[in-house]
Amino acid sequence: MTQRVGRKERFGPPGGASPSSAETGVRWKVRPEDFQVEELVDLPLRPGGPYVLYRVRKQGRTTLEVQAELAARLGVPQRAVIFPALKDREAVAVQMAAVRGRGPDRIQGHGFEAVRIGEADRPLRPWDLRGNRFVVRLRELDDLEIERLPAAVAALAIRGFPNYFDDQRFGSWSPEAGFIGRPLLLGQAEEVLWIYLTVPMAGDPPGVRAFKAEARAWWGNWAAMQERAPRPSNYRSVLTFLKDHPTDWRRAVRRIPARLRALWVDAYRAWIWNRALRWAWISLPHLEVEIRGERFPAPLEPPQDMEMILELPHRRARYESPWSEAMAAALAEEGLTLSHFRKGALLEDAPPPTRRPAWCRPRVLYLQDLQPDRREATLVFELPPGSYGTLLLKALAAWAQSAEDRILRPSGS
Repeated sequence: MTQRVGRKERFGPPGGASPSSAETGVRWKVRPEDFQVEELVDLPLRPGGPYVLYRVRKQGRTTLEVQAELAARLGVPQRAVIFPALKDREAVAVQMAAVRGRGPDRIQGHGFEAVRIGEADRPLRPWDLRGNRFVVRLRELDDLEIERLPAAVAALAIRGFPNYFDDQRFGSWSPEAGFIGRPLLLGQAEEVLWIYLTVPMAGDPPGVRAFKAEARAWWGNWAAMQERAPRPSNYRSVLTFLKDHPTDWRRAVRRIPARLRALWVDAYRAWIWNRALRWAWISLPHLEVEIRGERFPAPLEPPQDMEMILELPHRRARYESPWSEAMAAALAEEGLTLSHFRKGALLEDAPPPTRRPAWCRPRVLYLQDLQPDRREATLVFELPPGSYGTLLLKALAAWAQSAEDRILRPSGS
């Protein structure tokens, strides 16, 4: 699973590694620059347009953190700084951003630099993205991996891999409480607030985790919690409201930004979508990849229905067999039906229709270099929008470590 930059991330058999074996095997993210990703964007450039476009290079910061700091530097609301996609903190990432109005040629902040590249008629939108280009340095290869990596890369380039959402999407999950998106869908306002204010979630930064560890003991004493809340943060807005309305859980939840609540629900939908794929593919011959601590099948051959584009769960989603049965099973695991994905007391809008390919073929994938003497290699690849480079690496690891030579040969050979 993804580790914080600076900690070694294992590129070996997914899951099950003992503490001693985790100290061997190829790694990525040994150094911050080992994992680089750059958005490929069709820019709507027009000199003199009302929007300024920036090329943003960040490291150790989430997109939302950079968005907030850029907005503060420019003196505009956070919503006026528009990124077409989100990147997590665990990479050196290059992204594009649009700001309505004017701005300086260069803005530098903690962990990022934004360089002005022109003007545009409109803000950037997700459909402007053509994909992402990755350059990943692999380290500490063992003898088997040095031998098998070229064939594994060639096979994966031809066959592709399951298009699961990977760990980065699930920052709003916690081992204690699960996904905060679930009580949001069920209208359980007090449960949402309990998780938001006191339960560490996977994506929480250290300062938020420290606050939550202390806040649990002060539950109900909203003034004391407010004094300890991070500055600046939305926690203070929610707690200010609770001081005056101590048990008005629903309106307190609505003090949490609507976009953040929508992202929580979307992450939960992504997890259910992953589990539906697991139900559909579990009976096929497969290896396994690990996502958020659970194992998911990576079929040895592309499934017959690999071209399927499947909807994430929403109120009007419709599926054909066998996906209808797989989605029903995944929803049943959560005690939900599609009717739960609607506008409600805690959500201003119903989750939108969103479609995603079940399988991903890299547009580009090759070993840029392999250095057996240094036990290192550099991998270059391009993926369509929304697909995860870390998932490709997990699939490649499973193939490179498999004892089945047949999966490293082209189909039909």
